[in-house]
Amino acid sequence: MKRLNLAVIRIDGGTQVRKQLNQDKVQEYADLMREKVEFPPITVFFDGSDYWLSAGFHRYFATKQIGNVSIDCDVKEGTVRDAKLFAYGSNKHGIPHTSEDNRQIVLDMIKDSEWSKWSNAQIGKHIGVSGMTIGRIRKSLEETPKEEVTYINKHGKEATMKLKKPKVEVKEEPKEEPSVEEKIQELTDTIVILDKELTEARDIIATKRWNATEIEVEDIHDTVVNLREQIRVLEIDNKALRDSRDMYQQRNAELIRQVKSLSKKK
Repeated sequence: MKRLNLAVIRIDGGTQVRKQLNQDKVQEYADLMREKVEFPPITVFFDGSDYWLSAGFHRYFATKQIGNVSIDCDVKEGTVRDAKLFAYGSNKHGIPHTSEDNRQIVLDMIKDSEWSKWSNAQIGKHIGVSGMTIGRIRKSLEETPKEEVTYINKHGKEATMKLKKPKVEVKEEPKEEPSVEEKIQELTDTIVILDKELTEARDIIATKRWNATEIEVEDIHDTVVNLREQIRVLEIDNKALRDSRDMYQQRNAELIRQVKSLSKKK
């Protein structure tokens, strides 16, 4: 851990992956800091020249708000790109990313020349969403139509011409719904991810490997409660889907038997 002056920590590298900060949380952290509550260090990446803030923006701005000029940092070696990748997966504890934040993170990753080569499962595991969600977002991306074309004119020179967009009636196409089996698999994958996070949180508490501050204890408690509730709801949804699938399969099997029986009587 290293204590750095806020002035040397750069926050302009696109490593803030949230659409916006929770100002109520910044104020809450600032009030706690005034009461001398200790916070875990923020995470920065040092590329040999600059320190890039990767995780801990709420703590950074709370520290700035109360007039402190320095902050404890967990300094990792790496580029601003490394800092951004770390930030994508930094919502496991503390304040989770919103669904809108996660969607933008997914879009950023699958449009990247390197990260787009990751499998859906790899991206999902890093961010904390299901691999099937990544797959649906990939599928939803459409190539932007060309607005102009380049051609050779009658004088043998290269010229460009803007394409007129055809006037078409915009019809809302029905969204392709995933099958019951796909929904069950997605829910199962999500439950596995959440259960793993819950187990890790329990292990940290059980083995006392984490020398937790007061705020960390509060965060980990909220995380455990939230994960338990998410798993409970997902398991209910998963059971309902499985029951529905089994019912339809039984009906289908009965219809097949009836058809075969009628065919034999002819």
